[in-house]
Amino acid sequence: MVKRSAPAPYHHGDLRHALTAAAAKLVESDGVDALTLRELARRVGVSHAAPAHHFTDKAGLLAELAADGFESLARRLTECTGRRTTGAKRLRDVGRAYIAFARKQPGHYRVMFGRALALAARSPRLAEAGASAFRALEEAVLAALPKTHQGSPEKVRQAAFLAWSSVHGASMLILDAAVLPDLAPQGDAAAIETLVLGLTSAVAEAIGR
Repeated sequence: MVKRSAPAPYHHGDLRHALTAAAAKLVESDGVDALTLRELARRVGVSHAAPAHHFTDKAGLLAELAADGFESLARRLTECTGRRTTGAKRLRDVGRAYIAFARKQPGHYRVMFGRALALAARSPRLAEAGASAFRALEEAVLAALPKTHQGSPEKVRQAAFLAWSSVHGASMLILDAAVLPDLAPQGDAAAIETLVLGLTSAVAEAIGR
């Protein structure tokens, strides 16, 4: 009989971070359904019970992973909105930063906009992180709108929602490698990115009229 070896001693010092990093990689390679606390423990090299000290169950882990992602996204977008640039350029920078985030952290991104969103009501941290990211986008949209419409919260929110929808759609097309040849010759995802970055500005401007 083959004897199973015990998990390797844990040396990272930050188990929570090690678990969430491993979870993001697992989601990126195998999808959310393949994610389990037991599998994470095996990959990190700790006992099966160790993850429970940080996450009570898979739902809790997904909520934390999504919150980590939204906080990271919010920081990236806020950096763009803090720059002294024209409104249109700031909005394009935000769109570019958004898509770059999805490309760099696909594991987080898929969790952020998957079933984890339903957990926001039970996770104040996730709800606040998501709201922070949306506020950063709203600020960029507000700067791009004509001054005559900047006093209308409804106009700003509509424009922000449509701008978010456009960059989110582009991000998912890129991550799923679903870029059509006639839209992007030779499958060049950059063509789709350029198209959508222009659309974010056009959407905000059109709603402001």
